[in-house]
Amino acid sequence: MQATNIRQKLHQYVDNSDEKLLKLMFALAKEYNEDDDAEYEFSTEDIKIFDERREKRLSGESATYKWDEAKRIITGKK
Repeated sequence: MQATNIRQKLHQYVDNSDEKLLKLMFALAKEYNEDDDAEYEFSTEDIKIFDERREKRLSGESATYKWDEAKRIITGKK
């Protein structure tokens, strides 16, 4: 499908859409057009949580899993 056809079809969707779809499309378009160079900075609270998770992992309090183990846990299959 060519860009002109997509644009026309998209206009039809927008013209006939409900508020939920409009908000979704707006958020998508806004995110797409945001500056890619903008950097995200973690908050002090985020860093604190990361440090706590790291300490738990290094101390052996929390575990890591191989993919098959994680998949079994997630799907509930033994």
